[in-house]
Amino acid sequence: MSEFPASFSPIQLHNRLNRPVWVGFKIARRGSRQLVMLSAGADSGARLNKNFETFVGQIVREFKLDPEHTDFVELRQERAESEGAAAGATHSWFRWHAQWVGSAPMECKADPVTSESARSYLDEVLLRSDAAA
Repeated sequence: MSEFPASFSPIQLHNRLNRPVWVGFKIARRGSRQLVMLSAGADSGARLNKNFETFVGQIVREFKLDPEHTDFVELRQERAESEGAAAGATHSWFRWHAQWVGSAPMECKADPVTSESARSYLDEVLLRSDAAA
């Protein structure tokens, strides 16, 4: 579970095959909206692109979140290797969209966060320790 950023809390969820997996999790609140940040880390059974519907359905029910007032973003960490230098870590943000039927997400898809201001905001929230997790 060490592959998650320090500000993330590990949470155990069940993937689409009903196997328990650990996912990095953080909730930040801003006014009436919640921002849920997720990271699969290195666990291939926890990949969000295959399990998003299953994972966020569990999160919405467990934390009693209103999907209409909640944004879901994924932090994907990649290893960058360069010759002659130590391997570094880079990351990308993806915003998830879904059509909600009660607490069940349908037609889910992720788009990369390309706006520099949005990425800066997400990086700032990532580093803050005062967000609810």
